[in-house]
Amino acid sequence: MKLRYITCSDPREDTPIEDILRLSQIAPNVEIAVQAHPSKMSFDMPRRKWFESLLKESLSMPTAPNLAVHLNLDWCDKFCQGILAPDLLDLFFLLREDGTPAIHRWQINIHGSKTKLFKPDNIARILNNYSGREFIFQYGASEYHRMQRLDNTGTKFSVLYDTSGGAGKLTKNWRAPLFEEHPQGYAGGLSPENVSGNLDKIAKVAGNRTDTWIDAEGKLKTPGTKTFDIKIAKQYINAALKWQKTK
Repeated sequence: MKLRYITCSDPREDTPIEDILRLSQIAPNVEIAVQAHPSKMSFDMPRRKWFESLLKESLSMPTAPNLAVHLNLDWCDKFCQGILAPDLLDLFFLLREDGTPAIHRWQINIHGSKTKLFKPDNIARILNNYSGREFIFQYGASEYHRMQRLDNTGTKFSVLYDTSGGAGKLTKNWRAPLFEEHPQGYAGGLSPENVSGNLDKIAKVAGNRTDTWIDAEGKLKTPGTKTFDIKIAKQYINAALKWQKTK
């Protein structure tokens, strides 16, 4: 198994931008993912201003960092109806000098979403119209039928297997790829201490795929806080890279 991305999720506006950018340059497959919802990322809010500054700095870098946005709450619900939230449009369409999207990967955190509306044909239109971006759907067992309906449209998308629904609880059984033709990532309780052992387990179910990634969030925070910890994130990345070199 090859690790396509080693994702560090949920740095916030209290994290120095220069630290985030240095973290992103440790290896080409490091990815930084920011949690976005209207209560924190609408126009003129502190996280939005911080993220816009991060994007501005990243655009001037010789090696572009891998940046992702994870949609939650109302923005997730809108996407499930086939609607891009207006507050996200400038971020969604922001391009680098070479014409590629500044934000390549967009994750839709539908697991645990309260929306009752899921319109696969409308979602597929977005996915097909913007094929230069990758769209990821957070998966839990309750989402199987929604994912199946989306798969039946024939469109391309990716799946993040996370039985904890973002709660950071480690699973005992990592799931083999649900839809063989779609890239699949894994999340839930990964930390610097356990990532190597869990990558062994994931590799057993993922096989020789080269489109697999891992995503850590809760265990990258300073214990007892909600603060993204650069030191812990480095340890997680380096542990995953060390595992990768032995395979």
